[in-house]
Amino acid sequence: MLGRILILLRARLAAQGSDAAFPAAAILMQGFVSAVVCGLVRGELPPFAYALVALSTSAALVAIPLLGELSRLLLADETGDWIRAQPVRAIELHLARTAHLLIALGVLSLGALVPAALLAQGFDAAGRIELVLLGLGQSLTLAAALLAVQALLRGRAQALLVVVQTALFLGVLVGASIGLRLVPQMRGWNSATSVESALAFPPAWFAAPFSSGELPGMLALAAPIAIALSVALLLGLPAPEVRRFQRGTSLLEGVLAPLRRFAVRTWVHGRERASFEWLYEALPREREFVLRTYPLLAVPAAFLWISASGESAAAKQGWLALLLFIPGAYVPLLAAHVPGSDSHRARWILDTAPIQEAEVRNGAIKALTVRFLVPFYALLILIGCLLGGAQLMLQLALPALVCAVLVLRLTWSRCVTLPPLSISPDSILVSQDWIGLLATAAGALSLVAVLASRVVTGPLQALAFAALALAVERAFDRRSRVSPR
Repeated sequence: MLGRILILLRARLAAQGSDAAFPAAAILMQGFVSAVVCGLVRGELPPFAYALVALSTSAALVAIPLLGELSRLLLADETGDWIRAQPVRAIELHLARTAHLLIALGVLSLGALVPAALLAQGFDAAGRIELVLLGLGQSLTLAAALLAVQALLRGRAQALLVVVQTALFLGVLVGASIGLRLVPQMRGWNSATSVESALAFPPAWFAAPFSSGELPGMLALAAPIAIALSVALLLGLPAPEVRRFQRGTSLLEGVLAPLRRFAVRTWVHGRERASFEWLYEALPREREFVLRTYPLLAVPAAFLWISASGESAAAKQGWLALLLFIPGAYVPLLAAHVPGSDSHRARWILDTAPIQEAEVRNGAIKALTVRFLVPFYALLILIGCLLGGAQLMLQLALPALVCAVLVLRLTWSRCVTLPPLSISPDSILVSQDWIGLLATAAGALSLVAVLASRVVTGPLQALAFAALALAVERAFDRRSRVSPR
């Protein structure tokens, strides 16, 4: 039995290729982030507080890959039918997949935990080893929790699964930015009892052994219980099956149906409709596309909401304008994931289609706009209304949406170098050269937001601004239909 498990495990590792089997770049990045954070607080905090910072950083750095490239390890193998036809048992397949997940988790976790242990002051050798082991147990708990969520929600509530994973992604990023502000207060945190609602914050469970003095029973036992339950879940809970297609129409698709028909009649021209209809239907059903792009769009909205919520009425108007325009700078990252698909081997259908590259590109841009950007900007309008800026939201919503479409057009050839749905999602690479491009887009949109918040003071100015934005988009649309690129 053990021999068959090892054979299956070696096959799974070999199937990833050398780059995926040992993610050197990811380990170096995690080590760099962990070293910077822990280096800033070393010598300033007592052992418990330092362990809390180190383990919180490790949790954030592990949770993000678990939502991205490692998420496939939480699902059943797509070649399961073929593998089950081999002379192996189901338990052997399950244990091989679990071992693969543990190896990936261990490698990535050590990338953040080893620098944290080496930089720890006031820790002896046993304490440093204990910190690493507790961090590995925390990563195990995160993986088991995500596996349980996927097993409970997948298939029956895919939209809720997306909400859960997006909320976790935002919690990691927002929590990391806010947590650094608490470092001065943490100098007096010598025990887990110093943390309010410690039982609601998992890193505090695993940092609790470094507390001075005795702990309440629940805090002392939280980490061992979590690890034991995680092991039981990973060994006993079967991986959820990958759902390739879901029948029926979602509520959002029903709401967008009139807008879709209107776009087809007035905006989507000629053979652009082929790629428009194709991507409109296919992209929302691509699991990796949804899970990787929705959190990216939610990040700027979350940060700007936090920034605007405590401002005065005058300053809030500027923040609300930024809330509408700044997310347009993230649109290139949305477009960069368009080439990824679980069914990328069917790209020959596109390669042999009698359609030009410009028509595919224009149809894809318009599909992204109607299916993803319109609902997203509707959500931004709702957030702005809740913050007390309903009038400004209604005046600037359409120009902001058009600006996002223009950014999408101007950056498409730089960020999307392959046809839609033509490669595996794991093969998508975000180039470091895009940082300057995205920063330029963010700076330009910030200037437009500030100008719009000061100039657009009434309905007439709003109509004029919207008409100008639509005229610019129409000019770019006509130019793209006659230009080969």
